[in-house]
Amino acid sequence: MKKSVLVFAAALLGSVTLKPEASGSDADFPEIIQPFLKEHCVKCHGPKKKKGKLVLHTIKDDFGSEAGSERWIEILNQLTFGEMPPPDEEARPESSDTAEVVEWIQKRLIETGKADGYLKKLLAPEYGNRVNHEKLFSGEITTPPFSPSRLWRVSPAIFKERNYRGRSPFTYVTGEKEIRDYAVLSPVDRSTVQMLMINAEKWLENRRKNNDFKEFSNDRPLPSSKLIEETVRIQFLRVISRQPSKEEIAKYAALLTRNIEIGGNMDGLLTTIKTMFLSPEAIYRAEFGLGETDEHGRRHLSPAEIAYAIAYALTDLGPERTQAIRESMIQEKLSTKEDVARVVREVLDERIQFEYWNSTRLPRIMRFFNEYFGLPHALKVFKDDTRRNQAAIGFWHAEGLMFDAKLIIIHHLKKDQNFIEEILTTDRFFVAHPGDNEYAQRIYEENGSKVIGSIRQFPGFGFTNEARGIGDLSYIRPYNLPGNRTKDKQLWDWPVEQPIQMPRRAGILTHPAWLTAHSFNDGNDPIHRGIWVREKLLAGVIQDLPPDVDAQVPADPHKTLKERMELVRAERCWSCHRKFNPLGETFEMFDDWGRYRDQFYFDGEKKLVTRRDKEFDKMKETKLLSSRPVDSTGSITGSGDSEVDGKVKDAVEMMRRIGGSDRARQSFIRHLFRYFMGRNEMLSDSKTFVDAEQAYLESGGSFQSLVVSLLSSDSFLYRR
Repeated sequence: MKKSVLVFAAALLGSVTLKPEASGSDADFPEIIQPFLKEHCVKCHGPKKKKGKLVLHTIKDDFGSEAGSERWIEILNQLTFGEMPPPDEEARPESSDTAEVVEWIQKRLIETGKADGYLKKLLAPEYGNRVNHEKLFSGEITTPPFSPSRLWRVSPAIFKERNYRGRSPFTYVTGEKEIRDYAVLSPVDRSTVQMLMINAEKWLENRRKNNDFKEFSNDRPLPSSKLIEETVRIQFLRVISRQPSKEEIAKYAALLTRNIEIGGNMDGLLTTIKTMFLSPEAIYRAEFGLGETDEHGRRHLSPAEIAYAIAYALTDLGPERTQAIRESMIQEKLSTKEDVARVVREVLDERIQFEYWNSTRLPRIMRFFNEYFGLPHALKVFKDDTRRNQAAIGFWHAEGLMFDAKLIIIHHLKKDQNFIEEILTTDRFFVAHPGDNEYAQRIYEENGSKVIGSIRQFPGFGFTNEARGIGDLSYIRPYNLPGNRTKDKQLWDWPVEQPIQMPRRAGILTHPAWLTAHSFNDGNDPIHRGIWVREKLLAGVIQDLPPDVDAQVPADPHKTLKERMELVRAERCWSCHRKFNPLGETFEMFDDWGRYRDQFYFDGEKKLVTRRDKEFDKMKETKLLSSRPVDSTGSITGSGDSEVDGKVKDAVEMMRRIGGSDRARQSFIRHLFRYFMGRNEMLSDSKTFVDAEQAYLESGGSFQSLVVSLLSSDSFLYRR
């Protein structure tokens, strides 16, 4: 298992699977590597200057020693992060030259057995961007795409859908805070099995209390062979989530009969069901490629494997629970790329049009957007009530903000045109809306004239089952809309037809839900906001925080956050912070509640005033406050487009530049790929990415076409 993990990780580094015996030319070091280092690196890491105690003018091809391999890994990291050569150097190497050196180092690490730790790190989602972006989308790589044969652990969501009891033992946690549905290449350990059996015991005990097994009561006669077979079929379906084959029915029926002979009716039945829980299929979903092998040594997924792959890519349910997949299985039309593309589109159409992308029917679609944008973090950012009152936020409703943001995504999913740019740049938002204009109109007409207690003429919200009214609309303050401070006066005219234009906003990243999710409990978080933009929209790579660095920004009541952040411009800090601070600081035009602002206010002692309540109003009226403009300026680098790169005045300008860029579109596709494939991309996936982007562009920016392309690609359908 360890070897297979390393081979998979090695494949992430190159266009082909890198085998341990594979070797670069002996001439590569003196003819390619040494000249590259001499031209671009020795100036800072040579006899006159030894920056970072790294000396390169005497470096050798010495991967066999620990010190040598560690030195080369440091060089590899610096080249990957874009830190070496320094970005301000006039004579920067061509990206292709840098990529050649990077590939050589990676191969030498593998050949010498010094890459284990490095390769394992590359499996984690947060390291996916290390694959060279330009090469990935270049179209130059002709290696046939594939995915390694692997097992998928049953996810917590699937565990829940199967109505198991207790906490899921299948939770797989990585360092990534968002996308977690990665295929697991490690075996289930003892603690997982123990937790599984504890849950099985609770599940069975609950079913016994409900008298589900009355036919197998010990005071009943021995069950007939017909009852035993039917019981096996039903219990297998409940535990494994599919219909058993004739052979499986016969196997478990024989086991159940034998267990009854040994332990009696009830114990025999319970023991047999526990055995089903220990079946590999109850724990894993296998993707070994049981179909035909092609001329490249790739194995096609069998129709049954494809059915499961599609079902669990889009839903948390087995293939029999989705009509389009079930019918294709019955008709035996699930073997070709065209079959898969048709079924995927049917599954999407079936739910998009009639279920409004409802989370209960297409959960993994909306889960991707929640995880990609990190919106659920808004629920975890604690907002103190004292601060809330001082900030004049009448009611803090993170769930409402998240629901509003979700409606923007749903709206553009249904339009399905120019999707990526639209969700990143739109200035039209939903606010306190039940979810659909037709539904809102119906609610308004049915309940508009009713007054029930404190309920007034405004429709209820989609995130509740109640008809709620004026009091709920107090949470609209984060949009800079006038909220009611009492239940007798409505200050914002709630429009039925939405989305509505919101000034000074551009896309999900300027929505109060995203701004809150990527903030602290008491202020903005420009660092992690900038990292998000760099990694999620610009396909950038950020170096891990050195262990000896204090990441805390000192408090100073006399300075704005951006002013306090000046300390990271010190040489050691700025080499990393330059990549994301200028991106994250553009969001300073909003406070941590999500409200637009253009001024900072200071009291008589020159201390920053954050309150916006009646006390603040009095201070303004009596002219006890001074002010100065909010500085939301920043800059974009590394987009690959000179028209996108450059200084920006604020987040709105930044998002309008980035949102329509090639880099943002391609970066989005990379993250969507990881989500559906359950792994990081390899250079050998290049054709999959090129085809997916082409499908998206040719369809006018259709998200559906993008999903269909990915789920019918060779990366999805072939194993090796």
